[in-house]
Amino acid sequence: MPVRPIAVLIAMLITALLTLPGCAAQVTVPTPGSDHRPVLLLDHGRHSSLVLTRADGSLVRYAYGDWRWYAKRETGALRALPTLFVPTAGALGRGTLAGPPTPAALRRQWPDDQLEILAVSAPAIRIDALVARLERVFADAEQRHFNRRFGLEFVPDPRDYTLADNSNHRVADWLRELGLEVRGNPVFGHWRLVPRAGAAS
Repeated sequence: MPVRPIAVLIAMLITALLTLPGCAAQVTVPTPGSDHRPVLLLDHGRHSSLVLTRADGSLVRYAYGDWRWYAKRETGALRALPTLFVPTAGALGRGTLAGPPTPAALRRQWPDDQLEILAVSAPAIRIDALVARLERVFADAEQRHFNRRFGLEFVPDPRDYTLADNSNHRVADWLRELGLEVRGNPVFGHWRLVPRAGAAS
């Protein structure tokens, strides 16, 4: 099949998927504690990543995606179908950011009108544990690739990338590791913060 009909088919499939009902994810805002540190969720539109505040106050961003599409930027029409519909090699990305850990500071680093930044917090012990776990993936990696466009260093992820386990699902998993409550279908992001039941308005 020529590339143009394939591209049209891909566009139709993506459009159908994007109109599925209930494709939204909600994060319950935790009650801040004295042992909490800032966590920032970056919603890039259909894709998301997570910024964590480390013990020394520095910021680290983690992202997940398809190795060839996200890390290597092989984004031609022929790559879209396997990226969406069959398991492909996953990539874990990491990058450092300038502080402070506020939406305003991060927005200055991303002049993107589509970017939404959601700020929450999590217990320091849980953040440190998640950072340590993700850093072990980088320490054990035999292959690395730096993508200058995203400012991220990528290593192969142990899990395959699929539409049912994409960047938004991974961010949801990370948020749950931090002790946050995540509800809804995160497949296409659309992240929203909701107050905890009984919280003062």
